[in-house]
Amino acid sequence: MQTLIMNNSDSFFEEFVGEQYLQKPLIHIAIAESKPTISQAVLQEIKKDNRLVPDLCSNYQQLVQTVSQQSSDLILLGKLEDLNWLEVCRRCLKQWHNLPIILLVDQREVSDFFRDWAIERGVHDVVSIHPQNVHLLQQALIRHTLRGTLQNAIKHRRELKGASVEKIDTLTWEATLVALNRLTKYSSCYLGPLAIGNYWHKSHQSLVALHPSLEYWKVDYQGQISCPFISEQIEPLTASQLQDVQTWVRAFLKECERVIVDFSQILQAKNLSADVSKLISPVP
Repeated sequence: MQTLIMNNSDSFFEEFVGEQYLQKPLIHIAIAESKPTISQAVLQEIKKDNRLVPDLCSNYQQLVQTVSQQSSDLILLGKLEDLNWLEVCRRCLKQWHNLPIILLVDQREVSDFFRDWAIERGVHDVVSIHPQNVHLLQQALIRHTLRGTLQNAIKHRRELKGASVEKIDTLTWEATLVALNRLTKYSSCYLGPLAIGNYWHKSHQSLVALHPSLEYWKVDYQGQISCPFISEQIEPLTASQLQDVQTWVRAFLKECERVIVDFSQILQAKNLSADVSKLISPVP
């Protein structure tokens, strides 16, 4: 990407960072957001500093084209209609390993729990773009693109180092899918497919807000579970993704126990496969 140096600006960045910031190059930012009202609000904030070069992307295909053609330095990731943010983040990190991603959320308050959880999934920060907070976006851009706090290379090395450890005690996506549907089959012998489908769906809905990786998994009305993105999953589940599935299974079993009190014990007495047993195991 061609580097241009700007010598004049009236933005508040100069006061915040100091004259040393004057020597910084242009920063190309890809804004991934399908809702025009939100993308325009973000765009207005970014345009307050003439060193920031924004590109709007309303879907994932546009985002890929923009990042590839403009060599974007940063992605501001809002809501895209065609993919959830977890999948967008996963694909981007797979294609551009060290490209920083800041997740934009419309909640007024961002809890430390959710921020830490999202950072563990690959984003570098979570920023509220609630109308009362959108002005804080510039400070986030300073913190993450202009002051060198991302430490991408270090983080990436840690992820690569941890990946080999996680593979030891986890499951592939295919094995997890098979195990979930075997659990549905076992359970349907006692409660019927419609009830099982309802329990899977109810437990999924109750957990997905706190465990967004469960968005990868879908369940139909008879309890058949699918994973639309399974063909794209090369690595096994991470430890945290496996724990999310185990939490979902635990919640499902509790729903079943409302009807059959010792339902979990009945299942464990069966000759379950090792993968199903792993999913039933208590979450560490």
